[in-house]
Amino acid sequence: METKKIFLASAGELSEDRKEFGNFINKVRAHYRNRGYDFFLIEWEYLENDDNTYRKQDEYNEHIKDCDIFVSLFYTRAGEYTQEEFRIALQESKKRNLPMLTFMRVLEEGKTAKDSLIKFQEKYFDPYFWGSYNNNDKLHLDFVMWLDSHLFDGRSDLKTEDGNVVLGDVIVAKMSQLSFAANNEDFKRLSKTIKEYPDKIEKLRKRTERFPDYQEFRDDLQQAQDDYDEALKEFARYQQTLLDTAKFIADRRHEQTGEKLKRAMDAFEAGDMAGANAILHEIDIESDEFDNNFENDRQQMHKYIEAAQLQAKTVMAKVDVPIGARIVRVAEIYAKADDRAKRSSYPEEKYEKLLFDYACFLYDYAYYTKAVQVYLRQIALSEKLYGTDHADTATSYNNIGLVYKTQGDYEQALEYYTKALDIREKVLGENHPDTASSYNNIAGVYYNKGDYEQALEYYNKALDIFKKVLGENHPGTATSYNNIGLVYDEKGDYEHALEYYKKALVIDEKVLGEYHPSTATSYHNIASVYAEKGDYEQALEYLKKALDIREKVLGENHPDTASSYNNIGWVYRELADYEHALEYYEQAYAIFKVKVGEEHPYTKDVKKSIEIVKMLMDENLPDELKSLLRRGLMNRQ
Repeated sequence: METKKIFLASAGELSEDRKEFGNFINKVRAHYRNRGYDFFLIEWEYLENDDNTYRKQDEYNEHIKDCDIFVSLFYTRAGEYTQEEFRIALQESKKRNLPMLTFMRVLEEGKTAKDSLIKFQEKYFDPYFWGSYNNNDKLHLDFVMWLDSHLFDGRSDLKTEDGNVVLGDVIVAKMSQLSFAANNEDFKRLSKTIKEYPDKIEKLRKRTERFPDYQEFRDDLQQAQDDYDEALKEFARYQQTLLDTAKFIADRRHEQTGEKLKRAMDAFEAGDMAGANAILHEIDIESDEFDNNFENDRQQMHKYIEAAQLQAKTVMAKVDVPIGARIVRVAEIYAKADDRAKRSSYPEEKYEKLLFDYACFLYDYAYYTKAVQVYLRQIALSEKLYGTDHADTATSYNNIGLVYKTQGDYEQALEYYTKALDIREKVLGENHPDTASSYNNIAGVYYNKGDYEQALEYYNKALDIFKKVLGENHPGTATSYNNIGLVYDEKGDYEHALEYYKKALVIDEKVLGEYHPSTATSYHNIASVYAEKGDYEQALEYLKKALDIREKVLGENHPDTASSYNNIGWVYRELADYEHALEYYEQAYAIFKVKVGEEHPYTKDVKKSIEIVKMLMDENLPDELKSLLRRGLMNRQ
């Protein structure tokens, strides 16, 4: 564990920002400890000095000489002591390369910068200015992106979730508070659309309830719910794309870039996505004209490669273009950037990151064969740059293992997952969440191969780490319990399966809440065991709990909700309550037919179940045939 001391300097006018920044650092400490770093924040108002033989400011200055990261915040002025602290940090930076980050709070209406700040900016800001912020969300996000760039070579755990930027289980920022989203016309339009859908659906639902026999009204309701589901998915993808673009730009701050690329970056950060795309398209055309004669100016070609990587992200954010067309265009952009990097001696550190992004894109959009090819090249470069015993190389091994597993090539998946595990055990230690993830990944391959004893061994190793590092009451621990329960379930060891499923359920209810999809999954898993044991009443109880959650959280027309209807129908069928069985089967069929199509195996299975239940309800059907049908149903399930 490496400890990093952060010195936070600012004038008294930003005392609230300092306080919020300190609270934020404390929140994210647990996450970064798992990545090998701990942070200790030095805030000048908390430093004590009972010795009157020297100035209190001298004590602050001594802490600057001992810190690992120097952060300074400015608003309207640069006070005498703040400037003194900055100059001392500057001396330390020259002596030992102390990282210095300067953030400027955007001036509110009616506020003006004092002469002291203006002169200070003119003298110092260019090399050390990291960014401006108009709220603490932006400040916190910029700092985390700097940490990712400085400590982890740009590898980031940041993601978007429910309208927030999150780091593990900590909310870093609300998307609506970040200018690249809040001022973005597509973001505003999508956000408005999402908010309007529930009222629209509720009105259509009431109309359908009043006129249940009108198929047109039922179709309108179904269409609105389908549109809402798709809008939610599109909005989630869009927010992640915006964040990925912001991270890309953050990684390249203070690098030499062309004037046009800088304007494109500025346009994006201001929320002008259309302006950014227009500039990047202009650069793309310019680069094609330049391509055939680049031998005399490799540096210019490298700038075009940087622009192409940004363009790949902004094109994915063009929500007015069909997703299929965006995927094809971005694949072309990455391929062109890759080709130019090969031909122009692109710096290997940057090339490795380009290949990593390219491979991740290919995997995300199911270009699996091509993803393997790019990952293999990226891995070779990562090994050359960082060596085989490096966390980034382990990540690359892990990712290509995931591609092989998705393709069903379990031997290759095991080979690379095991390589990742060996590195993580050596570099991160045996008690690290990434090491636990490797155990989980290997266990998953053994489970898919039907080697349940090996799967159990590795799932239990992952569980031990999660319990030790994350604690008993953590979603990661619950996932491990569920995984182990699943293996016991497949082995027919129902008592152990129930034990682990119920442990997962306790955590899910406590941490995620009663109404959460993971909680519903735990209820469903428990129900499946009771059904396999022949305890249909208990199975029905848990299945209905799962259904209640899915209807409330996912909606009545979600495939997972349909699965609950189908499972309840199966239990009623086993209880010979054919009327209820038919009722639930028909609800499942109506959803599957729309959501996954009439030719999907789920839809066909439910349709066949409906036909057989109707036959079982036929009083004229001979008992011998009914008996055969029941046995057939049992075997099929």
